[in-house]
Amino acid sequence: MLQMKSCLVIGASRGIGRQIALSFSASGYKVGVAAKTTESTDKLPGSIHTVVQEIKSSGGTAVPVKCDVRSEKEIKSAIETCIERFGDLDVAIYNAGAITWDTVKDTPLKRYDLMQSVNVRGAYCMVQEILPRFLERKKGKIILVSPPIYNRFFKGKTPYAITKVGMTVLVHGLANELKDTGVSISTLWPATGIKSFVTEKMNLPDKLMRSPEIFADAMMTIANEKTDKYNGQALIDEDLLRSTGVTDFSKYRCDPEHEPERMMPRQFPSLKVDEENYDVFPKL
Repeated sequence: MLQMKSCLVIGASRGIGRQIALSFSASGYKVGVAAKTTESTDKLPGSIHTVVQEIKSSGGTAVPVKCDVRSEKEIKSAIETCIERFGDLDVAIYNAGAITWDTVKDTPLKRYDLMQSVNVRGAYCMVQEILPRFLERKKGKIILVSPPIYNRFFKGKTPYAITKVGMTVLVHGLANELKDTGVSISTLWPATGIKSFVTEKMNLPDKLMRSPEIFADAMMTIANEKTDKYNGQALIDEDLLRSTGVTDFSKYRCDPEHEPERMMPRQFPSLKVDEENYDVFPKL
């Protein structure tokens, strides 16, 4: 009998993270459901316990883990809990996020600090904690939720963009260190708006959005890839699924009559230079 794989989803109490946890469970993974929210309220519907209950009700295996990503101790505990309960960990997903779409002038330092702490610092912490385990096993997938790097993304939301693009830099940079190790790191971002707690708060119409299943399906594609072909790549959900042969995306529509307009560019700039392998200051 094949051993069930296991994954940790940080930021899994609602929205996209919840769907990632449900989809991985439906595909046979044991799931660590980690988030700060432990109680569902009218203001914050959904919690780690409600998601775990959904998984268990469908016959899956899951463990709830309280995890405030501003605390490295709680991130470390989330990883250790999964390993202790599941015997190992195959995939680590960082979906936690803080968002304020505003200009530099109108984003207080306190709000920027929160985004920096939750977004790039939390992701870095998870990566540092899980990396030795994955390298020792010579296998493991790390997936962050952040966009490809391009100029338009910075406009009107520079403080937020700094903290998300920093996550993408982590992916591009660490990928160089992971070559031929059996471990890979990737990032994933949606091509269109995704129905979630955040987009509902923004009152986006259904015709502009897809269901979170598309993002979870793309995430599953990365996790189940047997090679390191996605190592260091900043991927888009629709484009990734198209590359595997998917052509009909109508099942993901939130409005059955409308195909959502793409919000992401169709092509992204290369970040490589001719002197890619040249370093005027070699490591001392």
